[in-house]
Amino acid sequence: MWTINDFPAYQMVSGWSTHGKLACPYCMENNKAFTLTNRGKTSFYFYCQRRFFPTDHKYRKNIYDFFIGRVEKDGAPPCFSGEELYDVVS
Repeated sequence: MWTINDFPAYQMVSGWSTHGKLACPYCMENNKAFTLTNRGKTSFYFYCQRRFFPTDHKYRKNIYDFFIGRVEKDGAPPCFSGEELYDVVS
C-alpha cells in the first residue's frame, strides 16, 4: 500500500518522529543535523543533499554555493533491506 502525504501526516502514519535531530527518515541516525545558534532550532536539511550525489559530481566540491568552505566527502547513508528496516521500526 502506498500513501502520499506531508511530514505531519507521515509522522501519524508511520510513527517516525518528524522533528528534532532524528527527523530525516532516510538518514536516520547518520544525519548531519545541527542546532542553529540564534534560535536553538534543529536544522537537518541544510547541505545534506550533496551526500546523495555521485562522488565525482561537481556540487560535491562546490565550496561557494553550499556550506561555505566545505567539500562533501561523506557518502549517502546505507540502504536497509526489508528485514533490517522491520527490525528498526519494530
